Amino acid sequence: MNKFVMLCMALLLCALTACGDQSSRRAERGKPRVAITTQSVMIRRPPAANAEITPDGTLKIDDIALPQKEPTRAKLQLLFGHLQMLRQQAVNDAGADPEYKSIKLTATPEIQQLSSELLDEIPSLQPYRESFGNVQAERH
Repeated sequence: MNKFVMLCMALLLCALTACGDQSSRRAERGKPRVAITTQSVMIRRPPAANAEITPDGTLKIDDIALPQKEPTRAKLQLLFGHLQMLRQQAVNDAGADPEYKSIKLTATPEIQQLSSELLDEIPSLQPYRESFGNVQAERH
């Protein structure tokens, strides 16, 4: 009987340990962040809809393109380019990762300036302000 109780306790401990790791990963995914992939810049702030900046400077929120004046669109395109260069440099420096974990980035002064200007110019982006403090490069 003692061995059975000890075995149950060991299994329970293993299950709790595995669940704790999952919840910490889920908590990390739930944080506001800017995720840079090869084709887009995703601005996430759960539970709000995702915002996306495309290579041509289009801003989409929940897959709906928001019309922008040409100077604002040019800034979005410039921000996209700066973030892509930062991502590429980080991916090259970090090397291969079989688990494809994202890479935490530090925004350059140019990126900080552009994102600040865009947050001030585009009212729809203001709820995502916190996301720009957590910039990450996705490996895929």
